[in-house]
Amino acid sequence: MAISRANQSKQMTGGKKKKKKKKKKEEETPKGFKAVQKSIEKTGKSKDAAARIAYSVGVKKHGKAGMANKAAAGRRKTGRG
Repeated sequence: MAISRANQSKQMTGGKKKKKKKKKKEEETPKGFKAVQKSIEKTGKSKDAAARIAYSVGVKKHGKAGMANKAAAGRRKTGRG
């Protein structure tokens, strides 16, 4: 008796399908300067130190001019200057 292709693959793998493992949800990275600053403050840094670290992270990602543009956009958005 010939084995059909569907049955053949089941016989080769043992007939059971493996269940996929669920990935653990990773913590989302904070978006925005203040969110990054707050997450750094939670690690025990002071408000000033956290702001400096958040700025340095932003400069690495966007460049100095990019951070200046973002700061200006934030000031325009809040109406401060």
